[in-house]
Order: sequence, then structure tokens, then C-alpha cells
Amino acid sequence: MLHTALDRLAEYTKINAIRRMFGMLRMRGTEITILVTLAVAYAALEGFGIGLLLPVLQYAQDGPQVIQQAQGGFWGALVGASRWLGIPLNLATLLIISFIPILLRQVAFYLNAWYSALVQNRAMTRLRVEAFDSLAHTDLSFIARRSQGDLVAFLTGQVEAAGQALIQFLRLIAVILLLVIYASALMFVSPVMTAIAVAAIIAMSFVARSNISDARRVGTRWSELSRQAYGSFAERVAALRLIKMLGQEERETDKAKDLSEQLMTSNVQIALSQARIEVTVDPGLMLAAFVVLFVGIQYLNMSLAGLGIFMFVLLRMNMKAKEFSTGRQAMSSFLEALLFVQRTTQEAQEARHIVSGPRAFPGLKHEITLAGVGFTYAPDDETSAGPECVLSGVEATIPARTTTAIVGRSGAGKSTLVELIPRLKDPTVGTVLFDGVDVREFELRSLRRRIGYMTQDATLFDDTLYGNLIYGLERTPTEAEVRAALEGSFAAPFVDAMPEGLETRIGDRGVRLSGGERQRLGLARVLLQDPDILILDEPTSALDSESERYIQEALDRVRATKTIIVIAHRLSTVMNADQILLIDGGRVAERGTHAELLANDDAYRQLFESQLRA
Repeated sequence: MLHTALDRLAEYTKINAIRRMFGMLRMRGTEITILVTLAVAYAALEGFGIGLLLPVLQYAQDGPQVIQQAQGGFWGALVGASRWLGIPLNLATLLIISFIPILLRQVAFYLNAWYSALVQNRAMTRLRVEAFDSLAHTDLSFIARRSQGDLVAFLTGQVEAAGQALIQFLRLIAVILLLVIYASALMFVSPVMTAIAVAAIIAMSFVARSNISDARRVGTRWSELSRQAYGSFAERVAALRLIKMLGQEERETDKAKDLSEQLMTSNVQIALSQARIEVTVDPGLMLAAFVVLFVGIQYLNMSLAGLGIFMFVLLRMNMKAKEFSTGRQAMSSFLEALLFVQRTTQEAQEARHIVSGPRAFPGLKHEITLAGVGFTYAPDDETSAGPECVLSGVEATIPARTTTAIVGRSGAGKSTLVELIPRLKDPTVGTVLFDGVDVREFELRSLRRRIGYMTQDATLFDDTLYGNLIYGLERTPTEAEVRAALEGSFAAPFVDAMPEGLETRIGDRGVRLSGGERQRLGLARVLLQDPDILILDEPTSALDSESERYIQEALDRVRATKTIIVIAHRLSTVMNADQILLIDGGRVAERGTHAELLANDDAYRQLFESQLRA
């Protein structure tokens, strides 16, 4: 029962929320300690500086006799210090003494601002790196369920907003400490008036709670719209050619305008929630200041110096109290972004089911065996129709240093089948064996680095030809190796024709190259990697006949030394394969050479003849 009560108290005081925030941002104990120390130093110097203003005001009110009448306390300490230092105690020296804590306070402020920015950006870096690491290591099924724009928003805008939540929280720590210092200083001057002022601040914090709840709701809406905008704009930029060809410029601009206006509305609502705090909290705090002033003059008969210092401190405390309320509101606005980053990172980490084995992959010596392999896609969400079985009971053997073609109609499961070999997916039933060893026994990195993977659209970066060529190589190749890869892929002619040769930048996704040039550059990268196994997922399906011929000739050159697995849509490109596997209904329906399958007069022959007629 005591444990439950403590949990409720922790939740009410937001201690649990603070713990969660520190946990999400991986705040280190030393960072928190230094931040608190700097904030305490700033607050202490602020309080000390304010305390030194009281002798100045008393001197201004009563003149030099206040020094002569000093018998102890603060004045006695000042007189003793002046005698020990051998300096006179007058208005000038009092002002100089009061100014010293102000200078030291600003030094503490500078150090606090610098270290807060450092801690904030460290935390954001850790958050962003952990987020990207979770995406890099999660299963592809997790990535497939989310749009590219949503993932980009996850790594950029949402992390930035999470950083804003952190910096607001760090500022709140300093504000809270200052409020404590101010309240202590006021208590020294007048406990009764301090009680009135503190009660007013507490009352105003409760008034601000409704605005903070609204800010949290608006912040959640802003986070959703921000992710939606990232996704929408990323898709539209990638589809500008299609938009132009279909004359959709105005329609897409209207969509962008509508989404931007919704974001604008959310931003305005956040600004209005801040304004409501100003409108409601500030008058209440000023009313409390007037009440305090009235009580001090009417009932407590305070001196002008005491009243002046009290009002000075009170006004500064009211300003910090207002800053505390607006800071809570701002943190609530950005908190959903922080929670979204943490939630998505956790989901990505939990979706990582393909784990590395203990053994280094030594390379393929004899064969790859698919033993009773099946694969079923899990439903994307609760509204999905259910699991989708794409492979069932696949039995096949792929001998080393041979070419195996996998053919079949669209949706037959060809791409899923080849993705099981480098463990981009794991079979839900059955086993993939390399020389009789379960593929799950091998280290993922050593396995995948011995497999070259190429799709119908080569993945290229906005870099130079050379940068794309050596991506992932992890060593510096010789000029002879680079040249051999370019010539082996028939990429040398167009590379040599480039104005800056290998140092020519090719644009985003290789946009400055033709489709055939992109594929040949992608093949050159694979050849430079020199893998044991080549997996080619319809590498020539989108190419013209000349580019297709280049790719085919390049593959013919290495077929005697590589295990080649090629998915082909056009059967004419795999007529020379050592074996052909026809996938139909998620199973291997036929297998054999091109001539053998034609002689069977079955599904393969029908597919081949239908392509000839086409």
C-alpha cells in the first residue's frame, strides 16, 4: 500500500515523467549534476546580489549613520570586511560590492547556457543515432510498413522537436532553483508577505494547468501533421516527373497549401496557448504584488528600503513564475515528438527478429539448399485480412558456381525467395542451408558481405561515380581493380566520357545517368566487391536491348567463378542458365534447363510462348 501511495505521489509531482525523459534522452548522471550545480551557482549569486542591494537602499535612506549604528548581522559583516581589507565603506564601495555578484552571476549564466546547449545537442545526437541505429538493424518488414517521409520525419523534425522539449526542461530546472532562492530572500525580509506571494504563484500555476493540457493536445496534433507533411512532400518531390506529365501541378500545390495551413493553425494554437498563460497568469501575479505592497505599507509598517528590496525581488520572482508556466506549456507542446521518437525507436528495436549467428561465413563451396521453405507475411495491423502465405514447401538445390534462374508470374514469391538467402527475411517454416549448415548459424555481416545483391533499379547516392563504386568496400581498391570492375560491367565507356571521369557527381539516386548506365555502375560495384554469390532481382527488366546485352555479357564473364541467382521476367534472358526454377503458387512447379522445360510442354512452355507472341 505504501508503495502504491509513493507511486501516486511521484506521478502527481511529475517525478516519473522526469525519470522517463532522462531515460529517453540517455542523460548521464555527471551531466545532470553539472547542470544542477551551475543552476544553483547562478541562483545563489542572484540571491546574494539581491541581498547586497538592501544595505545600498538603507544607506541611501539613512545615510552614513547606518554604518556607525551597525552592531552585527549583515551590516556588521560588511564593516568588518571593509576594515580587514582597508577600504572605506561608503555608497560607492557598497555599489561596487553589489556589482561583483552580478558579474559572477553572468559568468555562471554563460557557463550554464553553454553547457545546457552542449547537453541538449549531445542528447539529441544520442537520440538521433539510436533512432537511425534502430532502423538500420531492424527487419525490413518494419521499414516496409512505414512511408519514407514518416521515417525521415522521425530522424529529423521529430528529433529536433524532442530537443526543444529537453531545452525547455533544462530551463525549468534553473527557474525552479531561482524561485526557491527568491522565496528564501523574501522570507528573510517578511515571512507574512512572502506567504501571500507564494500562495499567489501556486494559485496561478493551477490556473495555467488547463492551458498546459490544451498545449499537450495541440502538440500531439502538430506532431502528427508534421510527420504527414514530411511524408507528403517527400513523395511529391520524388514524383515531380509524374506530376508534370499528368498536369497535377495546381492540384498538388493546393494539397501542399492545405497541409501547410493545417500546420500553421496548429502553430497559431500553440502561440495562443502561450498568450493565454500571459493573459491569465500575469494579471494574477501583479494583483498579488499590489496586495503585498498594500499589506506591507498598511499593516507591517515596513521601511522604504525593506519595501523596495521586497518589491524588487517579488517582481523578479513573478517574472520567473510566469516563465515557469510558459516553459511547462512549451515543453508539453513538444513532448509528443519526444514520445513519438522513443515509441518508434522501441518498436523498431522490438521488430528486430533476424539475429546474427555465432559462426563466420567461410564462403560457399558446394551448394545452397532450400529444405521445405515457407514464408508467410504477418498482417500489418488489426484491420488487415490476415497472414499472407507467399511460399510453401519450397525444395530446391542451387549448386555453387552455376547460374540458377527463378521465373514465374508477378506475385509468385520470387523476390521473397531470394531474400531468404542473405537473410533479409527468415523463412517461417523450413531451413536454408549453405553446404549443409543452417544459414542462421552464420554471422549476418560476414554472410551478407559475401553476397552481391542487385535489383532492377540500382541504389545510388548523390555522390561521385567513384564514391558510389566503392561504397561498402571498406578498403581502398587499386586503379587496376577499379578499371577491371568498370570494364567487366561495360561501364568504362560512359565513365570515360564523363567530364570529370570518376569524380563526376551523378545526382540524387543517379538521376544524371541513364537507366542502363545506373545498372552497369551498380554491377561494377558488385564486381569490385568480388562476392561468392550474386543475386540479381530482374536487373534488366527496365532496360533497352543494348543495355540488357551489356549486362548479360558481363554476367557471362563471371558465371564460371560465381554462384549466380537471377530473377527474370523476360525468359529470353535466362535461356543459358544451368537450371531454371519456375515458381507458381508459392512452390517450385518446374525445374530444369530451358530445353528440358520446353520439352515438358507445361507451364514454362506456355509462359515462354506467351512472351514470344507478345
